[in-house]
Amino acid sequence: MTEKKENTHRGLPICTLGADGHGKTTLTAAIAKVVARIGAIHTNGNSDFEAQPPISHPIREGVGIAYRTIIYETSGKLYTQIDCETHLDVVKMLVSGSPPIQGGIWVVNAVEGVTSDAEAHLRLASQMHFPTVLSFLNTDDVSKDDELLDICQEEMNELLSECGWNEETAPIIVGDARKALEYKGAKITSTQWQPIVDLIFAMNRAMPTPADTARLPLIMPIYEITEETNESVSVRGDIVQGQLAVGQAVDIVGKGDRIKTRVLSTKEDEVCVESEPDWLSVGQVLCTPKTIKSHSEFAALIYLLTHEESGTHIPLIENDRPDIYLWGIDMPAHLKLPEDLSLITPGDYTHVNLTLDFPLAIEVGTRFEVKKMGTRIGFGVVTGMA
Repeated sequence: MTEKKENTHRGLPICTLGADGHGKTTLTAAIAKVVARIGAIHTNGNSDFEAQPPISHPIREGVGIAYRTIIYETSGKLYTQIDCETHLDVVKMLVSGSPPIQGGIWVVNAVEGVTSDAEAHLRLASQMHFPTVLSFLNTDDVSKDDELLDICQEEMNELLSECGWNEETAPIIVGDARKALEYKGAKITSTQWQPIVDLIFAMNRAMPTPADTARLPLIMPIYEITEETNESVSVRGDIVQGQLAVGQAVDIVGKGDRIKTRVLSTKEDEVCVESEPDWLSVGQVLCTPKTIKSHSEFAALIYLLTHEESGTHIPLIENDRPDIYLWGIDMPAHLKLPEDLSLITPGDYTHVNLTLDFPLAIEVGTRFEVKKMGTRIGFGVVTGMA
C-alpha cells in the first residue's frame, strides 16, 4: 500500500510547447496562480513563476538547457512543469530526453497562428510518443467573436489530427493567458480564470500516470566483461530501466543473434549470467526476453552542438561517416540526409537516416551521441526503424 501511494504521488514531468513569444511562460505563471488557490505549489512556496529567471540546466558536460521549473499538486496529481526559454532549448530537451518529459501543453497565439516553430514542437512531441498533449489557444486580446479564432482552431485541429491526437485526447482550451495572470480577484469561476481551471481539469483527466522506470522491461548495457569461465560470464553495466534478480531469464541483444540465458548472481553493478566464453561483448545489452530488438538501420532526429557547446565547429554532410556512441561503444555509421538538405551545421537539428556497421539494441526513443574524430559533436534520438 505504501509503495502504491508513493508511485501515485511521483511528479509527472510535463512541458510547455510552442513558438517563442506565444505566451508559454505567461500561461505557466497563470497556472501557478490558479493552482495556488485550488491546489498546492511546491516550488519555494511561491506562485510568482514569471518572476523567476530561467536557469541553464546541464544535460551533458558543456551543454545546457535554459528553463524554469514549477512543481504543483492538484486533485491528487503532482506535476513538474518545465518551461524552456527558447525554441532551441525545447528541441534540445526533447532530443536529449533530459528531463524525460511525459506530457505537454501546446500553446498557440491566436494572432500569430501555428508558426513553423509551433508545428515543429508538436511534431517532435508526436515522434517522442507523448501520450498526451493538451492545447491552449492564447487569444491575446482577440475578441471571442473574431473569425480569426475559428481559423486558428481549425488549423490547430488539423495538425493535431495529423500527429495522431484528436479533440478527446487533446482538447483545445481557449483563453487569454495574460488576463488570467493579471486578474486581481480570487473567484475561480471568473471569465479570466475559467479557461485556466478548464485546462487544469483537462490535465488531471488526460495526463498519464508517471512512468516508473523500475517497472519497465529491463535494459542493462554491458560496459565491461570482468570474468569468463566455461559456463558463465560476469559483466559490469548500469541498469537503465527495469530490475534484475537471481534466476531471472534475460536475453542478450546486439552485435549478432539474440542469446537466451539467465542470471546466476548479482553484486552492485556486476552481473553473472550463463554463457560460454566469447559469446558476450561490450555494447550488447541484457534485456527482458523478447522485448528490445537489434537494428542496424533507423531514422533519428539529431542536434549538432554549437562551437560554444562542443569546442569544435564540425558539420555533417551527405554520406558522412560519424560514430554513434551508444551502450558504451562507438559504432561507425553511414549518414543519409533529407533530399533537400546537403549539410547540417552546428546549432541545427534535422531528421536523418543512419546505417550502423553492426546492429545494436535500439528502439524508438533510444538516445545516443554523435561523434567525429573522437569528439562529441551532437546527440540524437531514434524516431523510427528503417
